[in-house]
Amino acid sequence: MQHGFIKVGAAIPLVSVADPQYNVDQLIALAHQAHDEGAEITVFPELCITGYTCGDLFTQQTLLHGAEEGVKRFAEATSEYDNIYIVGAPVYVYGALYNCALVVQRGKILGIIAKCYIPNYGEFNERRWFSTGYNLRTEGNIEYAGQSVHIGSYQIFHTGRYAFGVEICEDLWSVTPPSSALALQGAEIIFNLSASDEVTGKHDYLRSLIAQQSARCMAGYVYSGCGFGESTTDLVFAGKAFVAENGSILKEAKRFSLDAQMLYSEIDL
Repeated sequence: MQHGFIKVGAAIPLVSVADPQYNVDQLIALAHQAHDEGAEITVFPELCITGYTCGDLFTQQTLLHGAEEGVKRFAEATSEYDNIYIVGAPVYVYGALYNCALVVQRGKILGIIAKCYIPNYGEFNERRWFSTGYNLRTEGNIEYAGQSVHIGSYQIFHTGRYAFGVEICEDLWSVTPPSSALALQGAEIIFNLSASDEVTGKHDYLRSLIAQQSARCMAGYVYSGCGFGESTTDLVFAGKAFVAENGSILKEAKRFSLDAQMLYSEIDL
């Protein structure tokens, strides 16, 4: 980091629904690219290990086991890097399934963050499969991917130079986003793993929402959304990615790309 700036990345990988092995291969390739480009932290989309649109396959042990093995393989493949990566996967713990973000660095899972606000309206039906992360606010460590990892819904990660927090998709759209509380606790950058689909007028609203939240939190905000590979149902995913800082959009990905994308920008801390 030079003069208080940190380079961040937002990745939009190619995804094959319910195929963790293929998806992890794509994530590893983009993780190597982000390392080569000097991105200190890179965020990937919501549930990118399995794909967001798996539907009732989320109830299958085979998929959940494949996701856990995929996270383990991703951690091992990036174990020589100091770079931090944030990936999304379903995590089954305490008798319930959670939509989670996993923070990975040098082969270690630094923490697992569970999504708090589970959408259950319009085209979204997540409550059919996932529990709210509010159930995990006071929980401790679990065994996952061969490691003892802390799981909860509100976590601050300190690197020694800056602090960051993580929220997932619908969390941003809620009345009281977790990012607001994370900023009050010292987070200087917020990362959001998302799977927001395309609806008329929604993109402009989302863009404004991200800019406004970065202003409210007086922080950087890095957002990564699912790409076209998720468009396997009656929904369309365009691959949205943004980097915002204190009310301004610094960088925005091109939507409706059929290729994987990496968005980079520098945030002034």
